Amino acid sequence: MHIHLLRHGIAEDAAPSGADADRALTDEGRKRLRKAADAWRAVVQPLDLVLTSPLLRARQTCEIFCAAVGFTGEVRVCAELVPSAAPSLALQLFEGESLSGANAIAAVGHEPHLGYLLGLLLTGQGRLPVPFKKGMLVGVETASRASLVGQLRVALTQKLAGELG
Repeated sequence: MHIHLLRHGIAEDAAPSGADADRALTDEGRKRLRKAADAWRAVVQPLDLVLTSPLLRARQTCEIFCAAVGFTGEVRVCAELVPSAAPSLALQLFEGESLSGANAIAAVGHEPHLGYLLGLLLTGQGRLPVPFKKGMLVGVETASRASLVGQLRVALTQKLAGELG
């Protein structure tokens, strides 16, 4: 299975409501994500499902990502992708999708959660994070449906993706 992890783009420092969940992407954040679109399209295989954190900045990033890669299927909002969630919960979600026959999924979320999730996918260990920059896309390919430990296939910072696009 192919698993793509994407960290949200540049967001407001604080939302007008004061709630972290309401922080939106900035205009610059949207611009940089859209600039990465061509590179994303080149490296992301056809997706069966896209998962996103319920936080506004992740949902907005997810919309831009889906448009960039031409994904029109199911987008599922998942509490398992919030910054404070245990990465093992997201891994269980991925495992369920893999066992249901999904070949490729994407998940949009936050640090430090995504870094720990990537470490878990690459090593099987939950305490070895691989930090993500804002707008960074990483792709992992698992060896089989029986194990979600996989190999890193692509890692594109938002800046590099924009330069390649």
